[in-house]
Amino acid sequence: MTRYPVVFLSLLFTLSSSISTAYRDDVRFTELSEELTLRGIAIPTGANITVTQVEASSSSEEDNYLPDATNPEFSGKTIIDQTQGGGTSSHATTVGVNLFGNETSIAPGISTIDVYFANEWLSSEGWSTGFRTPSESNPLQNHSWISTTTSTAPTLRMDYAVVQDGFLPVAGLNNSTTTTVPTVYGSIYNGITVGRSDGGHSQGGTVYDTAGRLKPEIVVPSGATSFATPIITATAALLIENAGNDIAAKDQLTLKAILLAGADKSAVSAWSQTASQPIDTVYGAGQIDVYESYFIQEGGQQGTGSVIGEYGWNLATVSSSQADDYDITVPAGFELRDLSVILTWNRIVNKIGPSYLAETLPDLELNLLDVNNAATLQTSDSSLDNLEHIWRDAGNALSEGSYALSIQSDATAEYSIAWRSQLYQDYTLWSSTAFTEITPVADRDADDDPEGDGIENRLEQAFGGNPELADPEILPVFEIVNENDNEYLQISFRRPTFENGLTYTVETVTDLGSTWSSAEADVTLVSINSESEGYDRYTYRCVEPVSAHPQAFLRVAISE
Repeated sequence: MTRYPVVFLSLLFTLSSSISTAYRDDVRFTELSEELTLRGIAIPTGANITVTQVEASSSSEEDNYLPDATNPEFSGKTIIDQTQGGGTSSHATTVGVNLFGNETSIAPGISTIDVYFANEWLSSEGWSTGFRTPSESNPLQNHSWISTTTSTAPTLRMDYAVVQDGFLPVAGLNNSTTTTVPTVYGSIYNGITVGRSDGGHSQGGTVYDTAGRLKPEIVVPSGATSFATPIITATAALLIENAGNDIAAKDQLTLKAILLAGADKSAVSAWSQTASQPIDTVYGAGQIDVYESYFIQEGGQQGTGSVIGEYGWNLATVSSSQADDYDITVPAGFELRDLSVILTWNRIVNKIGPSYLAETLPDLELNLLDVNNAATLQTSDSSLDNLEHIWRDAGNALSEGSYALSIQSDATAEYSIAWRSQLYQDYTLWSSTAFTEITPVADRDADDDPEGDGIENRLEQAFGGNPELADPEILPVFEIVNENDNEYLQISFRRPTFENGLTYTVETVTDLGSTWSSAEADVTLVSINSESEGYDRYTYRCVEPVSAHPQAFLRVAISE
């Protein structure tokens, strides 16, 4: 049997460490789960998604590459040894725990896993050599291993198979800042490569198959890239399930764009980009943010020439003769913050007999245009990478006006674009449109009440009122509800879906002479329901029933 030089991404001492679910807080999966529960929405789990896990051997003497099926985390899973005859390894088991484990993974609904031994994968399965054409029937591949080979054949064959079969490969880099980006599979075009949020991975860009391309595309808070990689794969599985029957939403290009557009820059140190380097040279697009990626997908597909929402995506084809534009409108009294836009497309590889040859990579360019002033605000135009990125934080917010995302290409190319942003309105912005000439300037401060309805301007802003009309209906609503034969005091109030610079704190007390408490042991958020015109209704409840005390009080404290 021919053996290829393949190695683990993690060190043996890492394998013996306990697996922690703390990363789920860091990647905002916990936050997403809590919000979906409060909104009465089922949490996607990657149910019915079959994945491919390719593993190197844990021993130079034996082919140990399988997750341990007796691990309690794998109860109910079907782990298929596609290579046949393999033994188990702690490395494969830990990768599996993060990818599809019942307790640890964010995609515990994955129940069927095809596992391959990396050496046989490259040779007998045709992913590196031979006349056999590589193919994949599953939507996701996880590669927590690397190869030291200098051949570009594995990269070319992977990119070919992605376009042919429509799956998304996810691969890790090495665990050292002094190592170069590996060919297998750190150098693929048509997939996602993964690093660590602490920067402890291969750096310096690709060396083979066009040098200088930026890697990784995304990072994960993990001490080893082996175990960071399946967290990205699991997130993709979650999104595929959530997409349901929407073919475009779970296209591999769309998934890649959504995952990268949602990435968090604040979770890594010194993130930067230039016009010719669309993502950071160490941290890629940033740290995986499951919350943002979920809502990008939920924003839905929005076509060219339309006014796009704060979240969304599109899968389309651009020609060399005409730009694809996506219009952005920032309404009066608002600014648009944290605009993150990812554009990505595939490299096309041709198969001629046993040879795989890459076509010239289309050169797509992404521009942010100020339509009102006929100016280009920002450009992303890498001559090497098959992705572009526009990022504008709160310090580079877009003010009221009309803008456009414009895509140009030197050749016809299928692409996916995904974006997220946040409308923002502090008191100054709110007051700029909330008042008319009937309200004197002297009555426009936050603690004024120009119409005399007992609601100060700050509260009008907080609950979505009109400071020039009496509107007591915007105030919080109190009620006593019965649940499981107990009665509870609860309060509900309107809150905007956009950011407004305010903090809402619900507090309770059973004696007005005591200190108000917002502790979870005393008051809890029980539901969030959508209302019209960009508002949600939040409902909080006292933890203890009414019968526990002779009296109880709830309030909403508003602060900047």
